Amino acid sequence: MDTKVKQKESSPELKTRLKEHLEQQGYEVTEGAKLSGKSGIEHTFDMLARREDGFTSYTIAIGIASGGDREVEVDTIFSFANKAYDCGILDRILIAIPELSQEKKQLARKQRIQVIDGEQIDQLLTLKPKSTVKPAEPVKLETRKDLVKSLINRGYEINEKTKIKGRSGIEYTFDILANTENGHVAHKLGLDFLNGEKEVSLEQVMLFDTKAYDVGIDEKVIVVSTDLSPEAQQFAQHQLIKVLKLGQKLVPEFGNESVSEKMLVQSAEKPAKIDKKQAMLLRQTPQPEALRLIPEVVARRYNAIPLTISGSTMTVAIADPTDIFALEALAAHSRMRIKPIAASVKDVRDAIDFNYKAYSEIEQQISRISIPEEANDERLAISAVADTPLVQALNLIIEEAVKARASDIHIEPQEDRVRIRYRIDGILQDMMSVPLSAHRALISRVKILGGMNIADHFRPQDGQFSTKAKEREIDVRVATVPTVNGERATLRLLDKTMATLGLSELGLMPDSLAKFENMLKVPYGMILVSGPTGAGKTTTLYAAINSLDTMGRNIITIEDPAEYRFKDISQIQINPQAGITFASGLRSILRLDPDVILVGEIRDAETANIATQAALTGHLLLSSIHANEVAGVLARLLDLKIEPFLIASAVIGVVAQRMVRRICPDCSHLIEAPVVEQLAYEKEMGEKRTKFLYGTGCKSCSHTGYLGRTGIFEILTVNDAIRMMIISHASSSAIREQALKDGMVTMMNDGMRKVKEGITTPSEVLRNTYMMT
Repeated sequence: MDTKVKQKESSPELKTRLKEHLEQQGYEVTEGAKLSGKSGIEHTFDMLARREDGFTSYTIAIGIASGGDREVEVDTIFSFANKAYDCGILDRILIAIPELSQEKKQLARKQRIQVIDGEQIDQLLTLKPKSTVKPAEPVKLETRKDLVKSLINRGYEINEKTKIKGRSGIEYTFDILANTENGHVAHKLGLDFLNGEKEVSLEQVMLFDTKAYDVGIDEKVIVVSTDLSPEAQQFAQHQLIKVLKLGQKLVPEFGNESVSEKMLVQSAEKPAKIDKKQAMLLRQTPQPEALRLIPEVVARRYNAIPLTISGSTMTVAIADPTDIFALEALAAHSRMRIKPIAASVKDVRDAIDFNYKAYSEIEQQISRISIPEEANDERLAISAVADTPLVQALNLIIEEAVKARASDIHIEPQEDRVRIRYRIDGILQDMMSVPLSAHRALISRVKILGGMNIADHFRPQDGQFSTKAKEREIDVRVATVPTVNGERATLRLLDKTMATLGLSELGLMPDSLAKFENMLKVPYGMILVSGPTGAGKTTTLYAAINSLDTMGRNIITIEDPAEYRFKDISQIQINPQAGITFASGLRSILRLDPDVILVGEIRDAETANIATQAALTGHLLLSSIHANEVAGVLARLLDLKIEPFLIASAVIGVVAQRMVRRICPDCSHLIEAPVVEQLAYEKEMGEKRTKFLYGTGCKSCSHTGYLGRTGIFEILTVNDAIRMMIISHASSSAIREQALKDGMVTMMNDGMRKVKEGITTPSEVLRNTYMMT
C-alpha cells in the first residue's frame, strides 16, 4: 500500500489491522484500555498488548497520534511517555502520522518510545516474526539444559555466563542472558541460578535485582533448587522477579484476565501517623546526592522521596513506612540502609514534583536543543537567540541557583560532560551534569545575553545582563575563559535586594557598629575596607552608603562594575576602552562637587594618590583595598608610594573582614568540638568550653549544617597615637599592638564572640582567620 494513502487511513482501520497483526504473534490486545497509575490518575491507552511465555510477561503501550497536515507536537510525545511511565509500562510504541522530524524521534528514544511512522507503518503491518514462536507448552524443568531448550523454543537467543557492565561502571555476570525481538520491541531477560543451604535469602535476591537494575534489564528470572525465605519471596513478588524451581512445570500464567484487570493499581494503604516535625522536612530542599541515588521513576513508584544521607543510611519520607517491599526496593536501588519517616501521599507527591521537576526539566530542555554540535558561529548566534529549549534550559539553571541561594554558577566543560556547580554560602557544590554536545550552545547563549563576542573563543571576555528569577530582579556578571576542554563560564548572581542592607544587618557587634558609625560621621577623610575576594567588601561599602543622607549630600561612585543600582546616587562604571579608569574617573568626579565618593577598589599608585588628595580636600572617600588585616592596609598604602604623613592625615579608619557561615537553626545541636577548636576558643575568650553548637545537616541547609553567612570584623580607628607611629615608619606589628592596647577587637575575637552566641562554629572562624592565628 502507498505510504501517502496509508497515512490518510482512519484511526479505527489502523487499529484493526494492527490488532490482527499483534494477535498473530501471540499477544492479547485490548483497545481503549484504562489503567490507574501510581499517581492515582486513570489513563486511557489506544491499545495495550500483552504476551506471557511462562518465563515472563511483556506489556506494550501503543499510542496512535495524528497531527493531520502538521507534525505531531512534542507535548504529545511527553504525554504518552508520562502516562506509560505512571502505569509502569516500559515498552512503548508511538505510531505517528505524518512522519516525525529526526529531533523529535531522538527525543522519543530518550523517553524509551519506539516511533513508527512513514513507510514503517506499512512495514509493521506486513512484518513477519523474526523467528517462529512455538506455543508455550508446559515443560518440566529438570536440568539447566531443559531451561535453555525451553527458552530457545520460545524464540529467545541465548548467551550463557555473559559479562555486562552496568551504568555504575561495575561489571556483572549473568548465568543466562536471553534476547528476543518480534518486530516491535526487543527484550532482554536476565536469569541467574540461586542456591542456598536451606533457603535462598533475601540478600541473594536483592543483589540479583540490583545488578539487573544497574544494567537496565527489566525482565528478571531466578531459578532455585530450594525454597526462598518468606522475605525473599515477598521481595521477588514485589519486584516482579519470576521465580522458577527446578522440577516444576513451566506453565504460562496467561489466563482470561483482561489487561486492565491484571495491571490495575489499587491503593488500599492505611494512612500512617505523621509527625509534624518530620512533615516539615518536605518543605525544604533534599540532599542532591540522595536525589541522584533514587531516580524519579522509583520515587514515584513507591510514593517516597529521599531526604538525607548520613553514613550508609538514607532517610526517606514515604507514604507507608510499613511497606516492607518499598523499603527493600529503595535499599536495593540506593545500596543503603533506609530510615523511613511517615508523610502524607499528597506531601510526598508534591515534594517529588517540586524537587525532581527542575533538574528533569533542565535535562528535558537540553535534550530538545536542536543545534548541531558542529554548527558554525553564525548558526550558533541565531539559535542562541531563537532556540526555545536552549533559552529555557539556561533560565532554569539560573532559577535553580537563585532558589538555592547561590552567589555564582560555574559552567565547566570536562572531557566527557559539562559540570555545573553552584557556590552556596561560599562553598562550591556539584549540582548537575549536562551532555558535552550542549556545551557550545549554552556558552553561546550566555555570551549573547552578556553582550559578548560569540565568535571569539580564544580570549577571556566579560559581560553583564539582568534577569528575573523567583519574582526578584537579578543582575548577572559573566566571565568566560578558554580552557583545554572548551570555554568555561562563571555567572555571578547579584541580588538587587542586597543593595538595601544596612550596617546593622552585616553582623557587626554593638561596639564595632558604634565605631563604624562614628567614622561615617566625620565630614572628610578616607575609610578603607579590606579583605580577600568574596569577603563581602562591596556589601559593606554599599551598607555604609545606605546609612548616609543621600538628599543633602552629593554621592558619586566609580566601580568595576557597578554591581547594584542606587536611587539618588550617581554611579560611574569603569570602561577602559572609553578611557574611563579608576584614576581618570576619580579626577572627573572631583570636578562634580561631590560630598561623598565611593571608589570600588584602590588598585594602583595613581588611584591611591588621587584618592588620598580627595580625602584631604574636604571629601569623605570610601574604598576597598586588598590586605589581610587592618595594619596591613596602612603598609599597602606605603607600597603604593603614599607618603606616611599623607596617610596619617587622610585615613580615618580601616575595616578588615571575612565571611563565615551561619549555623543552620533547624538542625543545630551541642557537640563536643576537637581539642584545637576548644583551645582556640579558650585563648580568645578566657573560658574553657568543650561543646559548641554545630549544624548536623538537614533539608533547610542542604545537609551542610550552615544556612546563610555573616561577617566577622576588626576595626582600627586612626587616633593620635596611631598617626605618630605611621609618620615614624613603625612596623605593621607595632601598629597592630598599639591598636589592641586602644581596645581594638581582633577578627578572631569577634568570630569567637559569635561562636559564644551560637551564630557560627569555631571551625568556621579558624578557617577564615588562619592568617592571623
